[in-house]
Amino acid sequence: MRQSILIAAAVALALAPAALAAENAPVLGKWASTTETPQGTFEVVYEFTEVDGELKGTWSNPRRNGDLKNVSWDGETLKFGREIGRGGQTFNLNFEATVDGDTLTGKMTTPRGERGFTATRSK
Repeated sequence: MRQSILIAAAVALALAPAALAAENAPVLGKWASTTETPQGTFEVVYEFTEVDGELKGTWSNPRRNGDLKNVSWDGETLKFGREIGRGGQTFNLNFEATVDGDTLTGKMTTPRGERGFTATRSK
């Protein structure tokens, strides 16, 4: 009996990374975003990957790039954050979005309030 439990546990642990990859599949890849703000239009590419079973992300635009913070996907909502620097100050942007095929739709929370956020999967 004990041996059966140990074998079942080993199989579950061995399959866990594959299950996580399948669960994260809807958000993996590159996403192109355009955001309209009072300061102008900003284009950013977000890329979500899986490293050792953990969801990670980066962002890039023509001038800068960096890592995303607190990336999570619960099967319905993608959440992540990013820091930007302007005028010697650092600001946090927090994102929440849902996935519908190749489109992310949600909100970006900034120090000045919320804005709509959309992104399209790059192919």
